[in-house]
Amino acid sequence: MKSLAKPEAELTWPQVHAFRLQRHHLTGRASKKDLARIVGEIGGAQAQLMSAAELQIAVRVDCAVDDVRKALWTDRTLVKTWLMRGTLHLTRADDLPLYTAAMSRRWIKASNAWLKFVQVKEPELWQLVDDIGGALDGKPMSREELIAVVGKGKPARIHEALRSGWGGMLKPSARNGRLCFGPNRGQSVTFVNPRKWLHEWRDVDPEVALVEAARRYLHAYGPATKNDFARWWGAWPGIGNAAWSGLADELVHVSVDGARLDALAADLDAIKGAMNDEPVQLLPLFDPYLLGHASRDHLFERIHAPKVSRTAGWISAVVLVEGSVAGTWTHTVAKNTMSISVQQFRRLTSSETAAVRKRAKELARALDQSKTEVSFA
Repeated sequence: MKSLAKPEAELTWPQVHAFRLQRHHLTGRASKKDLARIVGEIGGAQAQLMSAAELQIAVRVDCAVDDVRKALWTDRTLVKTWLMRGTLHLTRADDLPLYTAAMSRRWIKASNAWLKFVQVKEPELWQLVDDIGGALDGKPMSREELIAVVGKGKPARIHEALRSGWGGMLKPSARNGRLCFGPNRGQSVTFVNPRKWLHEWRDVDPEVALVEAARRYLHAYGPATKNDFARWWGAWPGIGNAAWSGLADELVHVSVDGARLDALAADLDAIKGAMNDEPVQLLPLFDPYLLGHASRDHLFERIHAPKVSRTAGWISAVVLVEGSVAGTWTHTVAKNTMSISVQQFRRLTSSETAAVRKRAKELARALDQSKTEVSFA
């Protein structure tokens, strides 16, 4: 890595925003045939709200939400599971072996406080991870069916841990490549073993996987810091040190309007020359573009933070103008019409409101709605 004394380049936030918009495929929608590839290149779509994940993909790919569902449950080129930050994601199936190797027990540590809360000892945790993987195959099982198999002969506290909310004991299994979601069975979710469910699986060395994950992160979210990566990844801060150490020969220091960040040397020319042909975007709830960094001060003024980062980790749908947040939006769908209400942080220009209406029509088509209504508060 270059010397700490002097940055390799002096950059501006508009340059960085333009670069990130390009890498997030927000400067022009890709072809439907590239759907899985685009999801892979942005590091996955956050799917704690499935409808939001479908729209996150639709703003980047010329597709309908039904195409996302087909990729998940029929083609199996996408997969739904718990990944970054322990949060549900849709990710490219080809990437799952890499991500789960980088999140394996080599790197993701169970905290003593969490183990105490779920009343499980660490050896029991990893035994349950293996038991869950052994119980699942390529045939979907409901949660109750899975608990019945894995919990057989185990004490009541283990059954309670398996039933705990927010994924509970299922998250470590998912992040260690033993579990992912199968298609819903009525109102019930199902799980499968990704090694049997997906078309192929390969084992990846955890040390190699972590460095490659960080490389891909910087390719989409850079320039950034190792702490940004650790926050996005959802692990103890030391994970950033390990990842940056593995990337040392590929990194350069840059200054972005005075902020000292790191970038891949191979991306430096692209950052300097980045242009934005689509200055206005409507990003759905929990969009990855907003979730890649420890601070969002470069995206909007702090006075607007409560409107974007809401209670209980809720991230609003936002209006982007030149890569910065210029407002939020909500929508309803009824009678073949998608109605969008925009709450402006500043008064949008006539050309910007026209671009918002254009983006709204694209989203309506993705939701199979024939009409749009847009209002500006």
